Amino acid sequence: MTQTLEADSDGVCERIVMAVATLENTEPVELPPLFEAVDPDALTAAFETTESGAERTGRIAFPYAGYDVTVEFGDEPVVTVE
Repeated sequence: MTQTLEADSDGVCERIVMAVATLENTEPVELPPLFEAVDPDALTAAFETTESGAERTGRIAFPYAGYDVTVEFGDEPVVTVE
C-alpha cells in the first residue's frame, strides 16, 4: 500500500505518523516513535526556506515502521509512504 500527501514544514512529522497509522489501521500511539527512524527537528528544518530565500530541492528517504518514507522537495514538497 502507498500513501502520498502534500507536506509543509508545519506538521510534516505528524503527517508521516498519521499516514503510516492509516496504512496500518492502527492508532498513531501504537507505532514506534518517529525519532527512532529520523531526527524530527532535522526533517522539519529541511522544509524551511534557505537563508538566501531559495526553495529547497532534493529528496530524503528513510525506513519507518516497516515502510519506506520519501520526502521530495520541488515546486511542492510531497511525502510518500510505501
